[in-house]
Amino acid sequence: MDPVILGYIAQAIGGAVGGNILGAVTRGGGGLAGRTLIGALGGVAAGFAAGNVEAVGNITAMWSNLAEGDMGGHLANLITGAAGGGILGLIGGLLIRR
Repeated sequence: MDPVILGYIAQAIGGAVGGNILGAVTRGGGGLAGRTLIGALGGVAAGFAAGNVEAVGNITAMWSNLAEGDMGGHLANLITGAAGGGILGLIGGLLIRR
């Protein structure tokens, strides 16, 4: 599998989890499907920002040192996705009510 696609998948999964957690805590976000979609989009957006905004990229580079080899990169993508998804999940939970 292409490593770039694998990074986006890890970011989307992390974002979906982060978005669901914070969306559920704030009791909103359009239900399970809405929180998952919002979180996945937020996770991929955070990964895009990490690649294009130097300040965000410097922060996410520190997370890759948590594991050895390729797993460090995957873990960094997962954490980056969870952070981005969590931010959008929080916003979605506060703005989108059922």
